[in-house]
Amino acid sequence: MGIASLMQQAGLSMGLGAFLAGVLLAESEYRRELETDIEPFKGLLLGLFFIAVGMSIDLDALRFAPLVMALLVVGFMAIKALLLLWMVRAMGVPLQERPVIALLLAQGGEFAFVVFQVGAGAGVLSSASASLLIGAVALSMLLSPLLLVALDRWLMPRMAESQPSPAELAEPQEAPVLIAGFGRYGQIVARVMLAQGIPSTVLDHDADMTEAARSFGYRVHFGDAARLDLLRMAGADTARVLVIAVDDKEQSLRIVDLVRAHFPSLRIVARARDVTHWHELRERGVQLVQRELFESSLRNARSVLELLGHSPDSARAFAQRLRQHNLELFEKMHPHFRDRQQLIAVVKQGRQQLEEQMAQERKAQLGSHHTGPKR
Repeated sequence: MGIASLMQQAGLSMGLGAFLAGVLLAESEYRRELETDIEPFKGLLLGLFFIAVGMSIDLDALRFAPLVMALLVVGFMAIKALLLLWMVRAMGVPLQERPVIALLLAQGGEFAFVVFQVGAGAGVLSSASASLLIGAVALSMLLSPLLLVALDRWLMPRMAESQPSPAELAEPQEAPVLIAGFGRYGQIVARVMLAQGIPSTVLDHDADMTEAARSFGYRVHFGDAARLDLLRMAGADTARVLVIAVDDKEQSLRIVDLVRAHFPSLRIVARARDVTHWHELRERGVQLVQRELFESSLRNARSVLELLGHSPDSARAFAQRLRQHNLELFEKMHPHFRDRQQLIAVVKQGRQQLEEQMAQERKAQLGSHHTGPKR
């Protein structure tokens, strides 16, 4: 209300202020709490919004200029759809999802009503032009569900015939372990659970991966674990542990936020791609985080030391000390990971301490080799 009033005092629309406030809140750390709080009012607010949209349409503009209205609707929806198809193709979106995304986003957005009304009020647009544009956007919203029905009835079945349909999560699951992601990381976790006889529910949003896993006898359900309805269907309410093994960093953070907001008792074991990802997961309260390449890198470092003449015991001991030092250093870094200068200082200090400690140990070992019993 404060931002809306401020925008009105500046000579702009209160609706524009409310929209900007919504954008700011949607990008804040309270977005999950806000989604939960407004969920009971969502249907009512949507109904009021579309009633207001319907009341803002000038039916006379449609009646006196039907051809212009039709050209506006078809023109901007076609241009948006073509651009969206090009974008989703460049982004590597699966073929079956491209038409749906293009149609969902090809319609006009609700922000257009705010812009056109502000433009008409400021005299930038004439009332007739604003009415035509508002009507075109409203008609695009009306046509989008009908086009989706037609797409689902005629085009999607033909595309499904040429491509195998992925396994879908059709019924509620009950398993103590829920695994999000069945790539090279999640497969190892799933195999351990299978070998121990522990039931687990596996989700993966890659259709090719789910089909490949099914061919090897794994039961992997197709779907994005960042969806609340899918997590509930997968049994997140009753599961004890969630393993986040997805490859995409942003997707893993969305899953963590969703679980923290709606399933607070669910324990999370997460995979971190890099140092920044590790800190972001820890910032969200995830304590059990493992960097995906850390242990294998230490193992290879041990092999290098052994090839250079170190004994297996000394190489293993050094790798273990380095591992412990690295974990302790990360704990010291975490409070400062948003402050780059302080973070660099902590890293340099930790590296210097490790080098001095290793130099002292090498000096002590060298001295013990040179010092022997006198004959």
